[in-house]
Amino acid sequence: MTGAERQPAQLPPAPLRIVSLNQFVPSRVCLTCDVCCRFPEEDSFLRPYFTAEEIGRAMAAGLDPSQFPDHSGCQVRVVPNPAGEGYLCPAFDPATAHCRIYEGRPLDCQIYPLALMWSDDRREVLLGWDSKCPFLRGEGPVSREPLEGGPEARESGDIRVYAEQVAHRLESEEMLALLAAHSRFIGPFQEDVVVLRALPRLTAKLRASQPLALQPLTNQDRPLIERALASTREVCRTPLAVYAFAPHAIWRNLFTYWRAEIDGHLCLFAEYEDGLFLALPPLGPGPIAGALARACALMRERNRGSAVTRVENVPEELKPQFEAQGYRLAPKGVEYLYRAADLANLVGDRYKSPRAACNRFARDHQYRYGPYRPTDREACLALYRLWAAQQEARDLSAVDAVARHMLADSASAHREALTQAEALGLTGRVVRIDGEVRAYTFG
Repeated sequence: MTGAERQPAQLPPAPLRIVSLNQFVPSRVCLTCDVCCRFPEEDSFLRPYFTAEEIGRAMAAGLDPSQFPDHSGCQVRVVPNPAGEGYLCPAFDPATAHCRIYEGRPLDCQIYPLALMWSDDRREVLLGWDSKCPFLRGEGPVSREPLEGGPEARESGDIRVYAEQVAHRLESEEMLALLAAHSRFIGPFQEDVVVLRALPRLTAKLRASQPLALQPLTNQDRPLIERALASTREVCRTPLAVYAFAPHAIWRNLFTYWRAEIDGHLCLFAEYEDGLFLALPPLGPGPIAGALARACALMRERNRGSAVTRVENVPEELKPQFEAQGYRLAPKGVEYLYRAADLANLVGDRYKSPRAACNRFARDHQYRYGPYRPTDREACLALYRLWAAQQEARDLSAVDAVARHMLADSASAHREALTQAEALGLTGRVVRIDGEVRAYTFG
C-alpha cells in the first residue's frame, strides 16, 4: 500500500539572481548538433531543471505555464518530437535548431556540456563533462577561437579550463544559496559523464541545508538495513521482495537513496527528478507515529508541495497506525508468492505444461547449470539486450509506452545486480548451452 497526507500550502522561495555563464561550445557547432534538447523518454532525468525565477523568464518569453508542474522549481515537461521518435524541450525549435528562450535559458543549459551530479556513492557533488556531446568527442569542428561571450582565446577542447571557471562560479556564496534551495538540480551519477573535479563547498552546503541528517545509501549499509528490517515485526510477517536491501540498491542509477535515523527508526528515502518519497515505512520496533510525522515534514519541505510525497510498501499490519494518524492509503501492485518446493519439483496436473517444457528442454539441449561468476557479466548483459530487443520488436499494440520505459529502466537494474551481486547479497545462477550463457537468474 501507499500512504499520503494532505499537502499544506507552500510559500515560494525568495528570488535569487542568477549569474549568466558563458557558452563553451560555439553556436555554429550547436546548430548542427542532434543531441542537445532531445530526450529518449518523456520522464528523462536529463530534462533541464528551472528555478522559480527561470520559470518566470521562460513564461515571459512565451513558454506555456503548463510545461512547468511546480512553479517554485522543477524539470520542464518535454513534448513529442513531431519529426520522429523521442521528445523535445518545448523551448527548442526543430525547424531552425534554435532555442526560443536562449537569452533566458536556465543554468542547467548554460553550463552544458558540463553536468552536476552526485558521485556513485552519493557522498559528494561532482562536476564533469558529458561524453554524449559530439563537440567534446571530436566529432564536430574543432578550432582555436574565442570562447563565445568571453575575451579569452583558447583551444575549444580545453574543457578543464572552462570547468574551473564554472566551478568557481558555482561555489560562490550566491550560487551556493541557489543550489541549496534547488537541490534537485543535482542529477544522479552518470557513467558517461567524465568527472573533472569534486565540489566540496557545494557538497557541504547541501549537507548543511538538510533539516535531517540524510546519509547516502551505500553497500556498506546493507547490515544496517537488514537489522532494521528484522526488528520490524510487521514487515517480518509479510515476506515481500521489497523488504530486503538488494531490491532497492539495484535501482540506484534511477533513484538517489538516502537513509536517516528519526525517532529511533530507520527511514529509507528514494529521490528522483520529481521529488523525495519514503521507499519503506519507518523501520524499527515500537510505534512509528513520531518518525512518520518528521519524515513527512521533511518530504513536504523538500518537495515544495509536489504530490510525490508518499510512503510506499506499507504492509497490511501497519495499516491501522497509518489510518489513526489520518493518512490515506491505496492498494499498490500485487506480488506473486510461490511455494519453492512446488516449483522445484513441478508435481501435479497444475504444473503439467511447465513440466513438459522442462523435459523437452533437457531432452533437446546439452546444457550446464552453474553459479554466476563476475566474468559472466557481459554475456548476461548481452542476453538481456537481445531479450529486450525481441520484446520491443513485438506488435506495438502489445507493447505500450510504459512497458518500453520499463525495459529501459530494468536494464539499469540488471546491470547493477550483475556488477554488485556479492556486495548486495545476491546469489546468481546461469544456464549455458554450447558454452554460451542462455539464461540467468538471481535471488
